[in-house]
Parts: sequence; C-alpha cells; structure tokens
Amino acid sequence: MSRRRTVAASVTLAACALMALLSAGCGEKIAIPHAEGLFSVSAWLDDDQFADDGARQIAQALGGLFVVSADSLIKRDLEYNQIAGAGGLTDATALCVDPAGQVVFVWDQGTHELKWFSVSDLAPLGSASLPAVGSARALAANLAGIEQVPNARAFVYLADPDSAVVHRYAFDDFNGPSAHGILTRSEGIGARSVHDAWGMATDLTGKMVVCDADTLRNWVIRFDATPDLEDTAPSGQAAPLRGTAVTFEVTCEPPAATDFVLGDAAICGQTDWVGGPSSDPGLFRAPTAVSVDGSGRIFVADTGNNRVGVFTLDGHYLLQFGDAGSCPTPTSLALVDIRVGTGADDVDYAAYVFIVTPGTGQVRRFISSEHYIYIHREPPPVIP
Repeated sequence: MSRRRTVAASVTLAACALMALLSAGCGEKIAIPHAEGLFSVSAWLDDDQFADDGARQIAQALGGLFVVSADSLIKRDLEYNQIAGAGGLTDATALCVDPAGQVVFVWDQGTHELKWFSVSDLAPLGSASLPAVGSARALAANLAGIEQVPNARAFVYLADPDSAVVHRYAFDDFNGPSAHGILTRSEGIGARSVHDAWGMATDLTGKMVVCDADTLRNWVIRFDATPDLEDTAPSGQAAPLRGTAVTFEVTCEPPAATDFVLGDAAICGQTDWVGGPSSDPGLFRAPTAVSVDGSGRIFVADTGNNRVGVFTLDGHYLLQFGDAGSCPTPTSLALVDIRVGTGADDVDYAAYVFIVTPGTGQVRRFISSEHYIYIHREPPPVIP
C-alpha cells in the first residue's frame, strides 16, 4: 500500500468554523469559507439526479455542461436543462474542451472522425478523418509544447485502446488536426508507459494526469506532455515525441514510483511491491476518469469502488465521496467551480461535481459542503 501522506480533517476546527459562519449577526460580515477548510469528511454530498440514458461522457466550460451520447452533443445548464444541441453523430465515444473554452472536440467512432463544435452554440466547425486512430475512449487538450507548431490552438490527445497509445494531434483552427507523435504507449514498465489509458486532464501547473486502469496498476500518472524532440525511434520511423513522467513531489532520491502517481505504487527502497486493485482510502479499483478544479485538487472516478477520490495538487490524498447507492460505477466527471474570497484570497473550487453513472441511466450531481451552506444557510445533513 502506498505511504503517501494523507491530509487529515480536524472535526473540532471544522465545527468551530461552521458555528462562526452560522452565528454571524445581521450586521456582521460573514466570513466566506476557504476552499481548503472543508467542513466535513465527506465534503461533497449527493444533491440531485438527472435522467439521461444515453450519456457517455460529460465535460464543462464557462459554467456550462457538455454531454455526449452516441448520436448527439448537448449543452446544458447546471439544472441539466438543454441550452443547445448538435446531431449527426453516429457513435460518439469521447469529448473534451480546448483550454481556451471555445471549442468542443468529439470523437465519432461511427465515422472514424474527430469533430469540433463551438462552445457557445454547438455550431459545427469542422471534422477530420484520423486513420491512425483505432478508437478513442477519452480525449484531452493541453498546451504544453504548443510553440513547436506555429498557429496551433492546442494539442488534442486521444486514448486509443486499439492502437495501445495515446495519440497527440496539433489542432489548427484553419487546417484542423495534424499528427504530432504520441504521449505514451502501453508496453514497458518504465515511467513513460501507460498500460490501459482512460481519462485524462490538465492539472493546475499545465501537466497532464492520465488514468491507468491496468489491473496491476490502478493509478493516475502525471506527465509533462511537451513533445520530447530527442525521443528516439528505430531507423526509418518517426520519433514518437513522447511526454515525460514527472513527480507530484519527491520523497527520496532517485524518486520512487509512488512519487509519479496517485494510488498504490512502490515506495522508496521497496522491492516486494505487488500491484492490484484496492478499496483502501486513496487507492483505486479501475480509475477511469479524472478532472481538476480551480484550486488544483484532483478528482478521480474510482469506478470499481463506486466513489470519487480527491487529492491535492502535490498528490496527497484528501478524502473520498460516493458509494454504491449514490455513485455506482462512475465513468466521467465534470467539475463546476465557484470563486470565493476577496482579492488575494480568491480561490476557485469545485462547488458541483457532475458524474455519469451509465448503469443507472442517470447523471448525478454532488454539491460541496461549502456551497450547500452558502445556498441554504444551514449545515448539510449528517451522512450516516
């Protein structure tokens, strides 16, 4: 079991902070809770459920939700009301939003195309066939190294289980996507390999985090996605230009496996490590989706454990929420940030977490304890 340090919550201090918030008088200034001062051990609460039998993946941009099903892309508000829609898809399997929040990318397995739409109204902007892609179970967009490709908006990454790689394409508004190597491949035991790539996201420092659901790994690995121009290849083949695994923090020199990943991995000097799924806090049983809030916290859909794990920017386990009743087999996440504080104390944090639970035909909404208090002016219900 990984020995990465956990961040414990102080129940006494949390209770004091909550009482101070609720007891403020009419003419008194009410302190806004800071995002790091979570009021409960289970800081996100089951808030609502929305029927959506077709939902496959969900993303957010500029406070709006984007939900892809096999044949459509829908833009929704936070109450899950439809704002805009785009049809014409035949077997859409994955989506992401570009870092500027202007373009939604969708992989359509039926036509074997990457398609892109306007965030504002889902107007179709273009499509391109990508023959090298066998399939795509997840998409992500990242800017690291984009200066290598003049006029490109972002790199778009596709996790392709059929080709056993994560493809990288440079996306240009006028010319569409062009192949630019890979982020990682499945073979090998080194830090650059991801055996069973699923969800991907960009963290607060611009690095990429990638879920590896391999049954002997069950972790989330962190990459500097910048294409490595010195990455070599066999004679006659194009250089893969892979990204480089980087640590969350270094606990020993040279860094141990656990420094590069969230989840269970070998610690400093450990020679008897054996990987596998785990239900222990901070560990995973098939992590398949990951997202990051504005304060840097990393949320991982722990699919096999029916929960979401939350970690700090430097990889420390914070808490988990959800269970088989409220969060069965989560497969996709969208975080909606709310800004709290004033001036230098401003911080964005995930006030809402939307989760696709395909076995139930629903999208679930969780609310943070802080935002619950802000809306209802009373503490959240006690979780048994």
